Amino acid sequence: MNYRIYFEFKAVERQLIGVSLNGENVGLQTEVVAGHRIYVYELRNYQERSIALRIQNLSEAVTVIISVHSDAGQNILSDWQTLEQPDEAAELRIDLLESRIERITDSGRLMPNMVPVRRPSRNEIKEIRAKIQFVEQKYSANQSFAQPTRDELLTARADEPQNTLVDVFYATDRARQQNKSGEIAYTNKRGDLELGVCQVNVPGNRKKGELPLPPWYLFGLYTNDALHMSVKRTDQLRPDDFFAQVTAKVGGSPEKDALLFIHGFNVGFTESVLRTAQITADIGFRGAPIVYSWPSRKSVFKYAADEATSTGYSIDNIIELIKTIRTRTGAERVHLIAHSMGNRFLTDALKTLGDQGFTQEFQFNQIILAAPDIDAEVFVKNIAPKIAHAGEQVTLYTSLHDKALRLSNTIHGDIQRAGFAGKLLAVFPGIDTVDASKESTDFLGHGYFAQSKTLINDIFAATRHGHGPEARNLRRRVSGERFYWDFQ
Repeated sequence: MNYRIYFEFKAVERQLIGVSLNGENVGLQTEVVAGHRIYVYELRNYQERSIALRIQNLSEAVTVIISVHSDAGQNILSDWQTLEQPDEAAELRIDLLESRIERITDSGRLMPNMVPVRRPSRNEIKEIRAKIQFVEQKYSANQSFAQPTRDELLTARADEPQNTLVDVFYATDRARQQNKSGEIAYTNKRGDLELGVCQVNVPGNRKKGELPLPPWYLFGLYTNDALHMSVKRTDQLRPDDFFAQVTAKVGGSPEKDALLFIHGFNVGFTESVLRTAQITADIGFRGAPIVYSWPSRKSVFKYAADEATSTGYSIDNIIELIKTIRTRTGAERVHLIAHSMGNRFLTDALKTLGDQGFTQEFQFNQIILAAPDIDAEVFVKNIAPKIAHAGEQVTLYTSLHDKALRLSNTIHGDIQRAGFAGKLLAVFPGIDTVDASKESTDFLGHGYFAQSKTLINDIFAATRHGHGPEARNLRRRVSGERFYWDFQ
């Protein structure tokens, strides 16, 4: 017996849902009937009495109308489901013989399908019933599809996307200064640990991977919210208030997660906050984004000073911050991302937490080492064995076109950095090394992890869904007894 299962949304446009039948994820085909978009899945030569259907909401609240028809065009049943929360799922059993849908409860029992917990209004019920009737009529065996009117053939362009404000929590041991208007700023010199939150404007028409700023000669004097990312406000917070706000942000997110970003060499406070906001926006992160802004001197000529700071000045604060995020905020998942020289802080912290037994009790979710400016041999010999199991997944991004790390190789006496993909790569079991050489972006090729759409989508797949490399469009490359990954 052949069946067609139709899905139509109460909203005008299709909303994001995941559909699986009998435990397998399926894709939906699109058909247009009288100007309405209907999404269809066909079951061919199906002999079972029932169908196990799972619908998962991947966006905002969604109402989806379900209609099942036989190959003769007979409408077997019609029903609807309302999923109020992102990632909410409905487990259904469609009884083809008795023409009914039953919902599976958390205990595994079957119960008749009910109207959603929030009962629709009378107008909503009338609208949904009209939609169901529409599906039944349009797919009956005796009626052909109606053609859309001319006015329905073309669709008007959508309005320009609106700017958004992203709250980025910060911890910094840079020296603080206040200008004459009382606004807080942080310098490139060392200071005491302070906590706070910045409100960042993100333009709605910005392309993924871009961090648009005013021209250098106007920086700090002029910004256009429609064109530029900018810090609109900086508030210093007491530790209790800081973690209370982080906890509230975590608790209000669907994934209940937090993300800590540690920047690299030659980065100021404002840039570190803006980069965190850009990553947050581009990967659609809905938890609490936090940046640790260590006192980089923000000068290409101050590499030695930054390297001296990376040997230990901020490490105790970072260790304590990571522990507190994991234990005090209620975060069910904690992601750690470091770039360039920031990887020295992160790997040192993870080694210490491992020695303390912390990572045995509290495992992190995604640990991402982007372009690490670390001795590659030291990484494989002394660091990787201690951090490989600190997270559910540990990913190392490396590139042949990273000119900043090529220079670092030279500065360190031609000793290869872990983030540089030369003829040899830093590969260790339990760490997914990804060769991103095909994804070079800016002139230095050093910020590719946050500028390449391919890399951003890869980080999204890991942080949002926990996908491993094999499920992230990565290609497995075998070299001797070891393997790494690259982009196809």
